[in-house]
Amino acid sequence: MKKIAGAEGGTPRHLVIWLDHRLARLYALTHDAIQETLVHNSDTGEGHIHHHAGSVGAGHVALARAYLEKISDAIGAVPEILIVGPSGAKTALKSFLDSHKPRQAGNVVAVEPMDHASDGEIVAYARRLFARSDRMMPSRTNSL
Repeated sequence: MKKIAGAEGGTPRHLVIWLDHRLARLYALTHDAIQETLVHNSDTGEGHIHHHAGSVGAGHVALARAYLEKISDAIGAVPEILIVGPSGAKTALKSFLDSHKPRQAGNVVAVEPMDHASDGEIVAYARRLFARSDRMMPSRTNSL
């Protein structure tokens, strides 16, 4: 799995991850470009993952560690990460990063609910959130 890279081969400043239990879409955002990377959960097969009626628990099978590792590998060292998606997949990824990848977890600026959306809707939402975030951060060019 290749890591996210900017248009010039460097690491972009912003990354939005939309994921559910089957697929993760990673969008690396630079000032004027977007790079999309897909990570498939090979453990799901076809259809939904649910327990049978009468089973104990929340009714959903936890995301496979291998899937979460693939996403983490694709993230690389992007400094600001937004995680969005339906149901519990987004929080499962955040919990995995907290437990196993603390450096990446520290770069997560928000975890937000978002149903299935178009690429344009996901990117527009991320750009608005990162614009607010950028205004609150001190300028990196002026800091020594």
